[in-house]
Amino acid sequence: MANPESVDILIIGAGPAGLALANWFRNSNIRVLLVDKKPGPTTRGQAEGLKSTTNEIFETFGIGAQITAESWRLEEIAIWGARKDGGAGIEREQVIQDKVEELGKIRETMLQQSRVEHHMLQNLLPHSNIQIQYDTVPASVKIDAALSNETDAYPVEVTLAGVASDEEDFYGNGTDAEERIRAKYIVGCDGARSWLRKQLNVTLEGDLTDSVFGVVDMVPKSNFPDIRKVCYLRADTGTILLVPRSNKEVRLYIPVESGSALPDPKDLTFARIMDAARRILSPYTLDAGSVAWWSAYRVGQRVGSHFSTHGERAFLVGDAVHTHSPKAGQGMNTSIQDAYNLGWKLRLILHKHIHSAGAAQTLLRTYESERRPVALDLIAFDRGYLKLFAAPSAQFDTEFLRAMKFTTGLSIRYPPSRAVHLHRGVTSPADLGPSLLKADLVPGKRLPEFQVVYQADGTTTRIHARLHATGAFRLLVFAGDIVGQTQLRDKLETLGARLAAPGPEGLGELTGTLSGGGPDTMRLETLLVHCAERDKIELLSLPDVFRPWSETEGYDYWRVFADADSAYEGHGHVYERLEIERETGCAVVVRPDGYVGAVLEVDDFEGVKGYFQGLGMFR
Repeated sequence: MANPESVDILIIGAGPAGLALANWFRNSNIRVLLVDKKPGPTTRGQAEGLKSTTNEIFETFGIGAQITAESWRLEEIAIWGARKDGGAGIEREQVIQDKVEELGKIRETMLQQSRVEHHMLQNLLPHSNIQIQYDTVPASVKIDAALSNETDAYPVEVTLAGVASDEEDFYGNGTDAEERIRAKYIVGCDGARSWLRKQLNVTLEGDLTDSVFGVVDMVPKSNFPDIRKVCYLRADTGTILLVPRSNKEVRLYIPVESGSALPDPKDLTFARIMDAARRILSPYTLDAGSVAWWSAYRVGQRVGSHFSTHGERAFLVGDAVHTHSPKAGQGMNTSIQDAYNLGWKLRLILHKHIHSAGAAQTLLRTYESERRPVALDLIAFDRGYLKLFAAPSAQFDTEFLRAMKFTTGLSIRYPPSRAVHLHRGVTSPADLGPSLLKADLVPGKRLPEFQVVYQADGTTTRIHARLHATGAFRLLVFAGDIVGQTQLRDKLETLGARLAAPGPEGLGELTGTLSGGGPDTMRLETLLVHCAERDKIELLSLPDVFRPWSETEGYDYWRVFADADSAYEGHGHVYERLEIERETGCAVVVRPDGYVGAVLEVDDFEGVKGYFQGLGMFR
């Protein structure tokens, strides 16, 4: 057997989670190998719904426009229930907008998993540091825990094997051709039957549901009046989720059987699934004009006992570490968001921007402390979600809106850690107030989306489209009215000088560009959002750190924004939307994954510096 090849990260599974994780390492010198037992990319079926937070991730990867162009927007939700007069069949109860006001954008779209994977894969192909091997399975893994504290060590050794002809499911059915891989980190993105999870002795905690579901993608022939809306249909015979797709197709999630004597999903036929759908949809008719894909499964609601092991050298992501029903459309979204959380941390460490092994390990522990509670909350939500549709409720509108906010991710708040600092004087996250009621600036929550215009040319942008996934942190300085309030302009000048200053008195070590032109040359990008009259500010009169000079490219004109009217998209009203006082402003540390790391006074330089010292990025 040949000497093992060395890579920085070995990713098992090239589905949505694995491809999303790999996308973090574009434009870097980090060596990544993805392996997948499939013969090639996914070609049909599987997950479909994309929430707005996931689409924001695609924007940061630079593929948001391509995915949006192919996606089908969901605008309305129709709720149907059993007839109130006691008669047979179902009737429409209400139609509501598929909208969450705080988002200020489309809440969800539909695009089949194969196309999502296609765009993420195409985004990787130009980067020679990332390689993908299909028809490949891991046969064995060893992790030397004694090396976990050595930053440059390769404690993971994996034997890979080619998949034997016609083998689709079980690991270990490899050919005689084997290769050994040494890696610094290994990540299992290999689905609900994860090989790596079993090798790491991580258990799934929870239960199988008491229902078998069928899922069908088809062009329907039906007289059902809401066939082009998102529909929740609850009849005495079961509940259907119907979601419109492009090309006249719809997707139906249909409970086929329930109770203790459940059939094996492999024994279910398409005809049986359609019969169950017709019973629920009665008195309306349903036939299939054409069928693109269908499947049947029994869903487990389970969460892994651990998301990382072996001194944070092995990780599990997505379905490999949590499973749930598809009815809330969270599977692919949560998997991609897991990967997005982990990826920037690995990139930061592998590029040696964390100065000690202990600090690196502490940061990587936040993957489990941040994402496992999200998975637990999702399972709890999943169990109660369909109770909303079991019977009419006077609180239905309020409860359903909260459910829509949950599935969009507005309720996620990561706990305090070295990567999440509470406000000064706040000792508990509970003191921050409710997190579902508004799009607020809170440490641990995703930065709310907002619209601004560039100071230099008035061009409109949304903030998440501007926060490219480069591994850089951002300091968003909401400087307020720096024309009408002279003390704010003075604070901005002082802050700008200290952010750019070299040595221990400043943060120039992070805000400056690293020499050599290598990866991650910028570790802290400084951005300014003011609410003064735009025509009374000259860009070049602002502190240098907000419009730095390059000998090859001149000034950077795209770091200063105005909360002002745009030519075509209206006014973003950012300060009002985020509840920032125009007379005081604030400074927000935004992590590379778009979550808020800290919210500080506009001139709290020591607070900014302390955040990065806590991470181990600044000595």
